[in-house]
Amino acid sequence: MALNPEIIGFVAGGLSSALFIPQIIKIIKEKSAEEISLVTCIIGVVSSALWLWYGILQDHISMMVTNSIAVAATTILIFCKFIYDRQMP
Repeated sequence: MALNPEIIGFVAGGLSSALFIPQIIKIIKEKSAEEISLVTCIIGVVSSALWLWYGILQDHISMMVTNSIAVAATTILIFCKFIYDRQMP
């Protein structure tokens, strides 16, 4: 029985999307985003958004779902960067 490529896509995309979750949790716990690069976050959100667009054009559900999560997580990371950088004395 062959493995459905969409399953591989969900696993790979899910792991890529999950990359940001520990960082978001760390920022919120420590109330500091000093070590986060805004440029890296912007590149990440643009990259994920382009992959999402590609997934939509190619009708790949795994790319659509996982890159939607990645865009959301990276956007949250950017908001955390702005929120916690402004709280620094």
